[in-house]
Amino acid sequence: MTRPIKSAREKRDTIGKILDAACEEFAEYGLAGARVDRLAHRAGVNKAMIYYHFGSKEKLYQAVINEHFNRIRQIADIGDFTGDDIETVFLGFTEGLHSVFVGREKFIPVFLREMASGGEYFTQGMARVIDELGLTRRLKKIIDEGKRQGHFRDVDTRQAIASFIGMNMMYQLTAPVFNAVWEIKDEKIFRKHRPRAVVDLFLNGIRAE
Repeated sequence: MTRPIKSAREKRDTIGKILDAACEEFAEYGLAGARVDRLAHRAGVNKAMIYYHFGSKEKLYQAVINEHFNRIRQIADIGDFTGDDIETVFLGFTEGLHSVFVGREKFIPVFLREMASGGEYFTQGMARVIDELGLTRRLKKIIDEGKRQGHFRDVDTRQAIASFIGMNMMYQLTAPVFNAVWEIKDEKIFRKHRPRAVVDLFLNGIRAE
């Protein structure tokens, strides 16, 4: 019989161990190849505890993805997307997005496997966060307002948003390959300067001449 959780703290610790172990298991084997008994061994808990908290392997997989996207919520407090300094607004967004990946290298293989299999679980998690934070609406507002005031060229706003998100995500997902090809010796320094470089390139690409 599963031993009852003694406290809220113990419950949080147990769930944290399971999510960390699940991230490693799914990164290595994918959803289809992952095994709950092996995952339980990684986490140092019994299988019953995993089913007690998550119900199924598929729900645990979604929880791993959601746990990552929940970190994106932190960018909601970085600038309100209504300030006069456009560069500061975009820089705040970019720095927040980049901070989501700090110390989360193990999640990247999960993400890549998920997208290769169709991205169903990823889409659900991303759609939820975008809706809750209104990210698309907020980015659209500032770009459309910049176009109206003549600060930006008459670009396709949807294409601009897709490009901005892509510029932020590409290095995060391909860092090992990128570092090797372009001989990036100090990844920490490169990452430090990456947000400002992204904003500079993006804004200079859409600014009116």
